[in-house]
Amino acid sequence: MTFRFRLEPVLGHRARIEGERAAEHARMQADQLAAQRVVDGLGAERDGLREQLVREHAAFDADTLRATYAHLDYLDRALVAALQRLDACIAETERARLRLVEAARDRKVLETLKERRRETFVREAALADQRELDDQNARLFDRAHAYEGFSP
Repeated sequence: MTFRFRLEPVLGHRARIEGERAAEHARMQADQLAAQRVVDGLGAERDGLREQLVREHAAFDADTLRATYAHLDYLDRALVAALQRLDACIAETERARLRLVEAARDRKVLETLKERRRETFVREAALADQRELDDQNARLFDRAHAYEGFSP
């Protein structure tokens, strides 16, 4: 007799859901990382341009200064938008992580149930085997003593 867990299809389904949620979480993390790279790039460009402006301010003509300040203003607006996008990505990643944790917990509950039922099955099978061995030994003992009492 072999162990058969009746809820195995449900456990498989929950494992698939967990896999899907893990993939979703990985996608959200990748989006968050990409948004972080955009923020870092814009910040570095803005900081570099500001440093250049401070160092070379006197050397720039009026049109270059106007264009540089306009570009800095654009970078500031783009950075604000990129930070908002990053915040949204962080929130989505956290929601995906919570869904993944929930799916893992659901799967783990069934795995724990399966393991407990397997342990019960093994324990009951061992008891059944022991009872059968005890019965066999009792019959052998009875036969052996029955022949001792027999005298022709």
